[in-house]
Amino acid sequence: MADKLKAACIGLRHGHAKGLIGTFNQLEGVEVVAYCEDTAFDALDALKETYPGAKYFREVDELLDQEDFDVACVALPAVEVPPVGTKLAKAGKHFLMEKQFARTAKEMQPMVEAIRDNGVKVLAHYPWRRHPAVMAMKSYLAGGAFGRPLALHAQLVTSQVRPGLRNPESFAYTKESEGGGILHMLGGHWLEAIRYLMGCEVSAVTAMCRPVVGNMGEDMDDITVAGLEFENGATGSLQAGYLQAAGGGSESVFHLWGTEGSAFWPSMGVSELQVRSTTFEGDRHRDLTFDLASKEGVYGGQQWLFDLAQDLIQAIREDRQPAVTALDAFRVLEVTDAIYQSSKAGRRVEVRYAEI
Repeated sequence: MADKLKAACIGLRHGHAKGLIGTFNQLEGVEVVAYCEDTAFDALDALKETYPGAKYFREVDELLDQEDFDVACVALPAVEVPPVGTKLAKAGKHFLMEKQFARTAKEMQPMVEAIRDNGVKVLAHYPWRRHPAVMAMKSYLAGGAFGRPLALHAQLVTSQVRPGLRNPESFAYTKESEGGGILHMLGGHWLEAIRYLMGCEVSAVTAMCRPVVGNMGEDMDDITVAGLEFENGATGSLQAGYLQAAGGGSESVFHLWGTEGSAFWPSMGVSELQVRSTTFEGDRHRDLTFDLASKEGVYGGQQWLFDLAQDLIQAIREDRQPAVTALDAFRVLEVTDAIYQSSKAGRRVEVRYAEI
């Protein structure tokens, strides 16, 4: 394998595209050689001033036909990710894909199968399992400090979809391009981290998804409240909402309880974690802090997020799977679909997982 992997960045309309482009341009052992965007041509032209040495394309087919590259960064509307990802996989290209990855699990499945059949490495950009606080909770769970998992609660509330906050006309908030509301766009972050912590899948859900603000349409949830049942017997609750009228940061919280202890993460992304356990000697309460080093010019502005993308490059070179795979993302989308089904049916729904 060459000393440097050649990379192409596909998509400029996604709100995270700029940060991910910055990440790829700082990855060790990577040279970004091409950019591709089929709609926002002004943004594509503007990039030429920043990265004059790269090539520029207006179609993915043209990019694949004319440019030699090894890995891609895909930041597209959910409806466009499966066809583009399938083409990349069949061409033998590894890639990072920004969420959401499809409107439904059914639409995503052919891409996941193409990734499997062609042996490419794909990082699904659900980063939270690699946050130091989540990794610490996983370590305590594995070491038995919390005993048998009993229950958890996760919350994510952020600004409303309305002019001046989140533009209702953005592709991120339409049924045609995104596929769902707050649960679909942001709730998957919690669902993926929860799967990682539990070490098993969600077996059944009971949910209520409602357009309480209403600017996205009747089938697009501004709020989702879901009860989760896990294969290991634990239970959970998830609340996600586009609810804040005044904007600002998000309100998030995570709490985990087990037979021998508990963990409390006061806000997604912060560096504090409170843990309690009967297995601790002396003081059974610990307040943990983590060094969340900053890194300028990259997605999220933090080193741990950059390290996740760097792990994809290492996974390619070492012929192993990256931290979060396309199959992980597919399982999250299967749970998401079941939650929407439960809300529409007004009943408990067992999650059906495809064999891949």
